[in-house]
Amino acid sequence: MSRTLKRPMFRRGGTVNDGIMTGLTDRKQLQNGTLNPEIIRGTTQNILSAMDEFAPMAKTRLPIGQFGLDIATGTPIGEALKSGYKTFTTQDDMRRAAMAKRKQAAVSAAISSQMNKKNQSVLAAEKKAKFLLPPNATAEQIRAKTAELIRSEQTGKTYSTAANLERAVADYRRVYGEGSKAFNHASFDVKVAPALREAGKNPRSNIKFKDGKYKTKGKSPGVYIDVENGKVIEFDGNVAVELPEYSALLK
Repeated sequence: MSRTLKRPMFRRGGTVNDGIMTGLTDRKQLQNGTLNPEIIRGTTQNILSAMDEFAPMAKTRLPIGQFGLDIATGTPIGEALKSGYKTFTTQDDMRRAAMAKRKQAAVSAAISSQMNKKNQSVLAAEKKAKFLLPPNATAEQIRAKTAELIRSEQTGKTYSTAANLERAVADYRRVYGEGSKAFNHASFDVKVAPALREAGKNPRSNIKFKDGKYKTKGKSPGVYIDVENGKVIEFDGNVAVELPEYSALLK
């Protein structure tokens, strides 16, 4: 059926395609990406519903008055119908164009809203990643940790101290193998390092105890972990001493 015969002027009742979301289809590449099509649909629907409630757009009316006036003034019926139809289609096309712009604006607003929330989530995850990582973490490590936090949040996992410790121990086992060393270093990163930062101290990495003293050559001032003995050691640039209150946090 031609577009002309589908117009309201030539039919009564009938169905309406797919509603306001006609033409919007899922972008599969975004299902597991940054945008959620279902959320966009819902937000778009809410925006359009609000627009319809507070700023309704009038339906195109049949130009019955113009048609009657043309007939009354002697215009042949055929010409009067043709003129009325032309007026109707012009006004209806303008209304359709306005509806399309309204829909586009609603979709854009929905996407912007979701992107803003996504950006806020990324910034929050990045901030948390920096807090969990050592201060000398590289940009690549921060990005990787941020992505891990986001994935965990999306799959419903939690980042409790116990969960963080378990993951850190698994990571350090690749370095130290089985035994207490992996646990001590992981516990230092997860439990001790945040407390040190809150106290204004600078957590570092591993320090070795050999021949009755700690090997501080090439070490910068800060707080280190003795993974072999399970002790937290502070080096001020001259001497290295244990911080018992922080060593206790390793347990």
